[in-house]
Amino acid sequence: MLFSSLTFLIWFLPLVLIIHFVLPQRLRNGFLLLASLFFYAWGEIAYLPLILVILILNVLFGILIDRSSGRLRKALMILAVVFNIGTLVFYKYSGFLMGVVGLAAYAPSVTMPLGISFFTFQITGYIIDVYRKKIPAEKNIISVMTFIVLFPQLIAGPIVLYTHVRDELRSRTITLEGLERGMTVFIAGLAAKVLLANPLGALYQDILGTPTASAPAMWLATLASVLQLYFDFAGYSSMAIGMGQMMGFRFPQNFNHPLSARSMRDFWRRWHITLSAWLRDYVYVPLGGSRKGEGRTIFNLFIVWFLSGFWHGADWNHILWGLWFFVFISLERTRFGPFIEARPRLGLLYAQFVFFLSLPLFSYSSLAESGRHFARMFSPVFHSDILYYLRGNGVLLLIAMVFCAPSVFRVIQSLFEKHAALRVVAMGALMLLSVAALVNEAYNPFIYFRF
Repeated sequence: MLFSSLTFLIWFLPLVLIIHFVLPQRLRNGFLLLASLFFYAWGEIAYLPLILVILILNVLFGILIDRSSGRLRKALMILAVVFNIGTLVFYKYSGFLMGVVGLAAYAPSVTMPLGISFFTFQITGYIIDVYRKKIPAEKNIISVMTFIVLFPQLIAGPIVLYTHVRDELRSRTITLEGLERGMTVFIAGLAAKVLLANPLGALYQDILGTPTASAPAMWLATLASVLQLYFDFAGYSSMAIGMGQMMGFRFPQNFNHPLSARSMRDFWRRWHITLSAWLRDYVYVPLGGSRKGEGRTIFNLFIVWFLSGFWHGADWNHILWGLWFFVFISLERTRFGPFIEARPRLGLLYAQFVFFLSLPLFSYSSLAESGRHFARMFSPVFHSDILYYLRGNGVLLLIAMVFCAPSVFRVIQSLFEKHAALRVVAMGALMLLSVAALVNEAYNPFIYFRF
């Protein structure tokens, strides 16, 4: 059930919000757990028993780790992490890994459960935090299970840690102001997804499906793909954060205008913030971070970016995509870093061009397909087809690029803060336009579902 589907918008979400609002505090978590399991079963009921097993085992692991000490405590933590990561590896990576060793014919015939990359990291973070004594194990099984499968962030993040929502799981106050603010964030995300990402994706597919498309048109298609990816994922994250706010939760920010970044390090502090933070806290820092010399730091960065690419896709394309950023982030640790930071305009062009050139790797699952895309971008084919695409989509592209700018958001936010009526009218109009677009739109994918 997509957040941007009419079933979700007209039936599921309103019913959940109303029931959750009127229920007494002690019943809200249980209701959200049932609603979240129903939400998951709607899209993938075959894996619901697996999800329940994972939930129950991790609740038990957390309690056992909390009650243990010494070697037993560490052994239980390792066992829990191996179980969680092993489940992810089996369902997401077994086919790729078996192919690497020449045993593709023996790979298990399984599909990847929805959201497994996201909720595995959340569960693993919880287990490690309990082991580190950062938090005590939660004894209330309903609270832990609700945290893990909470439907706003279950399928596509942001990656929410137990420390982010522990207090709200115990007690949360829902106010009319919070509901209205959450609706504003949700509708803004829905509009980004439906009114910007979807038509940008349609433009990308239109150009890509034209065998005679010129090189300039392919560059335009790649730009459309960059903007689609951004508004698709940032829109979904905003919808999740807005829904959380409507129910009394404060989810962490996941995007902070990454298409205005002025270096690759700056970019990855702004794009998919919760994934970067998870890899930093649970991989980079435990490996030694930057505390053990420059050589070890580069090695640690290599591991992090290898895993980041591999997390996004079980293929060589996404591994190379992650290592592409490793090269530039490592380069920025040399004199190149201060050089580019001292020249903000050049840094902006550099960071966005590096990300732009990564998209043909990210968008495909095979190197051959990416190679064909690059070949078409750099081919000597030039004709006027780009004018046709710009005539029909120039306004869309311009609006999308304008809304990538932080200054535009600051102006809008200031106006909305000063004029509540303007905010309500604007959000109402965006909601109507989004629903109208969904009624007539057959193209409504979500890119990060495949991760």
